Amino acid sequence: NKLSAYMDRIHKVRGAAMSPGDDQATSSVRWNSPNYTTATVKWTSAVSNKMLVEGGYSTNIERYNNLYAEGVEKPYGSAEWLATARHYDSTFGRRWVTSDRETGQYPDRYNAQGSASYITGTHSIKFGFQDSWGVFNHTYRANADLYQNYVNVAPATVTLYNTPIWSAERLNANLGLYGQDVWTAKRVTVTIGGRWEYVKESIVGQPEQIGRFGDVKAFGDVDMPTWKAFSPRTAAVLDVFGNGRTALRVGFNRFEQAATTTLASLYNASAVTTASAAWTDLNRDDIAQGTPGCVYLTAGCEINFTQVPTSFGVVSLANPDPNLKRPYVDQFNVGGTHEVLRGVSLSFEWFHNQAKNIWERNNVARPGTFANGAVNNPSYRAVTIFSPIDGTPITMYDPINATVNRAVVQIDSNDTDLSQSYNAFEFNFNARLPHGARIFGGSATDRAIAYSCTAATTNPNFLVTIGGVNYCDQANSGIPWRTQFKLAGTVPLPWYGLIVSGSYQALPGYQLGTQSLNGLASGGSGTPDFDIVSGRGTNMTVTATTRYTVCPGNSASQGCVVGALMAPGLVSSSLLVPLAPPGVELTPRLNQVDFSLAKRITFRGIRFDPKVDLFNAFNSSDYFSVRTTSFTPTATAGTSAGTYMFPGSILQGRLLRVAAVINW
Repeated sequence: NKLSAYMDRIHKVRGAAMSPGDDQATSSVRWNSPNYTTATVKWTSAVSNKMLVEGGYSTNIERYNNLYAEGVEKPYGSAEWLATARHYDSTFGRRWVTSDRETGQYPDRYNAQGSASYITGTHSIKFGFQDSWGVFNHTYRANADLYQNYVNVAPATVTLYNTPIWSAERLNANLGLYGQDVWTAKRVTVTIGGRWEYVKESIVGQPEQIGRFGDVKAFGDVDMPTWKAFSPRTAAVLDVFGNGRTALRVGFNRFEQAATTTLASLYNASAVTTASAAWTDLNRDDIAQGTPGCVYLTAGCEINFTQVPTSFGVVSLANPDPNLKRPYVDQFNVGGTHEVLRGVSLSFEWFHNQAKNIWERNNVARPGTFANGAVNNPSYRAVTIFSPIDGTPITMYDPINATVNRAVVQIDSNDTDLSQSYNAFEFNFNARLPHGARIFGGSATDRAIAYSCTAATTNPNFLVTIGGVNYCDQANSGIPWRTQFKLAGTVPLPWYGLIVSGSYQALPGYQLGTQSLNGLASGGSGTPDFDIVSGRGTNMTVTATTRYTVCPGNSASQGCVVGALMAPGLVSSSLLVPLAPPGVELTPRLNQVDFSLAKRITFRGIRFDPKVDLFNAFNSSDYFSVRTTSFTPTATAGTSAGTYMFPGSILQGRLLRVAAVINW
């Protein structure tokens, strides 16, 4: 029997986190961790030479704060507080005056688990349980309770917040019961198993909370729908010729979407909530002024509150369907390995993932129908906007009037017509060479394709209609396959016992923008982003005052006029107009070479392993993100103002590390 335990208390401080373009003095973020503690106690018992029993308990307390830069937070409700809202310009991807809202995130998690393993010559049986529970507290506050948004330096919209707010969700139980048997019979090894899960979440009741734009009434605890699910775990491996040189394998497994308190947070009336509204700086003091109910464009009322949902900041704008089911991914894999020479093997694997039970959000106050790739919804009118890149007509949809625009009653449900599939192909080799040398590497090629058109029933903008083609069906998009290559090797040198190793990575460009359905099938969290269901690449912000600066291609003959309004009579605060299909824009490929030199020294029972590592040896400055994908038209077709597609993040520069491991 063995009992082990540990506790780790980490003190983390980050003085100035920021994004490219941010003003360091005012818009950087201070991180700290008031309590970041992990602890575990585990008991292990070898009951017999065939049975092992394990059990344990652990805690994860990972609380952190994101705070304004020193001196930026102002007294609530003061003139300074009203004048120091976060400023963001989408043309330049730049924040100034303050950073994003201040927040405290306090997830406290407690875990218990136990298992028993029974191993014989032909069977390896394991069964057990895992359970976790805890409360996740959140706090939010923001100067002015809003963000001020600009397009090419000009005031455009505000993002309203229901801050200051405190909210909490409870994970009552996340219980998993599992069992599996790995059975070997002659040349075949079969794995048969399964996992049953029970998830129960709830919203923690809160007192009344009042802010500049919000007034959340007091409420008690609210239970969420309970999820129960069974997930199979199966695999089989065949030793084709019985000599251990050629193996074929196949598998089918189901993975439920990760569940903690996400479901409860989506419907918490006291969760942080936003709304967008047009802003006209009437007195040119660069302060967004107005109170709910004021008359837009009159003295002191610069915010168009008729564009804000009537229940904003009062109740949750969304509720779950009583039969809402948990999303999951079915994963299939087929592969094989063959030893082509002594010590040299080749392998191949194909993975196919299919997302199921995908969520969609429908505004039942704006009912519509979807058929044959088109939405029929009387709550919207079509607006044609011509691309400033090539003149392609883009169809957008605007609510027919302010009353419809403010009507928001959202219900989340599963849509069996939504789909996302992921395919990946891997080719690898592994070679053990004479004198202890080894080299290995390979390639991986993957792509995810989604279909989200039926989610557009109550918001036709999810169709992403460019040039008459609906790119909510990504089969139309021409999304490229992305391939990465990796090569690594280790060679003992004949001098002084030195060992040299190196690696080369050639990674595909990173996808720009946002993935459709949040990448559930391709390894994403699957946490729904109901505002960007169909993904988003290069886009253009259009408000009621946005005018054409250029009419490329044949757009002039179709109605484009330089100087004319793009969307006359716009009811929405703004439209985010897609200028490229989602998922097709990538950064350039990334290449990195690393080297290492090591040696082992043994002296009187002490083993000393010094090592020198050189990361990014050739100091590659390849980039993997951009400042902004927001396109701001100029008088030249295809040319944007600001920092559109400017590099945002590059590889870490050349780094030398000297290290050693000592054992005795």
